[in-house]
Amino acid sequence: MNKLNLFKKLLLLLAITSAFASQAAEIKVKVENLTVNGGVFLTPLWVGFHDGSFDSYDTGSPASAGIERIAEDGDASELSAIFSTIEGSQDGVILNPEGFAGAPVFEPGSASTMVFNLDENTQKYFSYANMVIPSNDAFVANSDPMAHPIFDDNGEFIGPYTFTVYGTQVRDAGTEENTEIDAAFLNQAAGNTGYTTSENISNHPGFNGSVNNPAASPVNILGGTVVSGDVIDADNGDFTNGIYPLMRITLSKNSYPVRVSIKNSAQADGTFLTPFWVAFHDGDFDSYNHGDHASAGLELMAEDGDSSILSEEFFSFGNGFDKVITNPEGFPGAPLFDPGFSTQEIVELDPEINKYFSYVSMLLPSNDAFIANADPKRYQLFDDSGEFTGGVSFKVYGSQVNDAGTELNNESGAPFFNMDEPSVDTSDSIRRHSGYNGSIGNPDGAPQLFLGNTNPPGFLIGETQADFSIEGYQVAEVAISRLIDGSFSGNWYNPSRSGEGFVLEVTKNSSTGESIGIVSWYTYNADESGTQSWIVGSGPIIADTILANVKITHGTGFAENFDANDVVRTPWGQISIKFTGCNNAIMTFNSIDDEYGSGEYSLQKLSTGPEDFKGACNL
Repeated sequence: MNKLNLFKKLLLLLAITSAFASQAAEIKVKVENLTVNGGVFLTPLWVGFHDGSFDSYDTGSPASAGIERIAEDGDASELSAIFSTIEGSQDGVILNPEGFAGAPVFEPGSASTMVFNLDENTQKYFSYANMVIPSNDAFVANSDPMAHPIFDDNGEFIGPYTFTVYGTQVRDAGTEENTEIDAAFLNQAAGNTGYTTSENISNHPGFNGSVNNPAASPVNILGGTVVSGDVIDADNGDFTNGIYPLMRITLSKNSYPVRVSIKNSAQADGTFLTPFWVAFHDGDFDSYNHGDHASAGLELMAEDGDSSILSEEFFSFGNGFDKVITNPEGFPGAPLFDPGFSTQEIVELDPEINKYFSYVSMLLPSNDAFIANADPKRYQLFDDSGEFTGGVSFKVYGSQVNDAGTELNNESGAPFFNMDEPSVDTSDSIRRHSGYNGSIGNPDGAPQLFLGNTNPPGFLIGETQADFSIEGYQVAEVAISRLIDGSFSGNWYNPSRSGEGFVLEVTKNSSTGESIGIVSWYTYNADESGTQSWIVGSGPIIADTILANVKITHGTGFAENFDANDVVRTPWGQISIKFTGCNNAIMTFNSIDDEYGSGEYSLQKLSTGPEDFKGACNL
């Protein structure tokens, strides 16, 4: 089989493999109590995944037995029993093990996560419910069973995404009078001991003495001391006091996506590279060592660019993940890396077992020349705690090209040059490649067929441009980075909306080390007054998306009229910016102010990030 047909076969195999790849259905749910010191507590969160048919409650209707138990005692067992009647459903309870000793509740400012293995066909929607404590029967939940889709109709995860639950969404189950006596987490002697009522579910009026319910009595919760010994502050614990962020829920894949960029660094008329075999592993896989004989897998890769046996050898070592990265824009019909061409791919990794990176590619034309890393731990991606170490970026030089020692370098029977001619097998050990016959590094080698000649597809193999033995010759460049790194910082806008735009900064949370995005949206008020506005905020970067809670500012004057004490920062809603490439994104906004509403539109990068920044997008 000639080389062109071989690469076509490999490309078809890759397409078939991709078509039958299973959908990623391991989803992580993060719960955060957004209240500050003196705020309310939240019971463990019940979550359910279903086909869209589960309706937990409707305002104006009586609470089910499941909602009653959640709202009065934070007990999800009855709700779970009801939910389990839905075919194909799955549910669970997310605890906060670091919360109040003996009770895994969510204290103000606390967070916890849980991972679920989901069926993308039967568990397409997300529901939740928990109790606001202390209270008699206050709870939050989604009444619309289809409010939070997880997978689209093709089974693709539509996240990551986040939503915030506000104080205005707290409901009164109507099953217990709001006497603030026998209130859970405050003064309750035992479960289900309050004064029972049979009213319908309604918007909660607020604690007694609150901004929204000032005349109600007795005032036991606001200013009261809960079981943990904390005091519920009269302002910070009043969920009717202005715009009150209560809880944030974030759904994302339980993996760490990275951006892998590969470039053929040779100049025009230089060397070509086969598709790259790449592997992510625990550090035990050693692809080769100088002085040893090539394995069967490495031999096939070095002679034909075929990674099938190498992949089998890799998996015999145990845990790991491998794939082949092609360059579809290369030589027509074969996904080679032409000189100067590059490709980016996004790869989902498990930080525990994909800590290290390895690669192999064949140099073309050649009999058995290849590039690879001999040290399996040379390129570390994650540390022992699973934190991304900052990525890797390296260049491969001609001095690093290896000779597999499995074929005589007679420049006959060479892929991408004269594959139909006979080659001569050898059984030498792996060594540094001396260079093509007639090259600077191998001037006396013969016959001299490659350098200065044209291959059958019509590509010139330049006499100097393809001589990788020349000092400083660059063969390839590889970079692995976070999906969103510092190169995404800068100005972004929509060309059809010139006159407004975004300033984005990709940085880190100084206390946690978590990647965050700072978003500043220069726009205009929704009241058609033409008044300019800044909507600003920040949030975590999850996979390819910034998930920011934002505020709108007003209230003071310019220059000498500015007074920081007059600045009013009003919660505005959420903005998500999903980067679809290095220079493109989709911005989605969802305001809690109906005047602004919700919507989305595309963005383009207008200016670059930090000067001299080197990320995977910069190859």
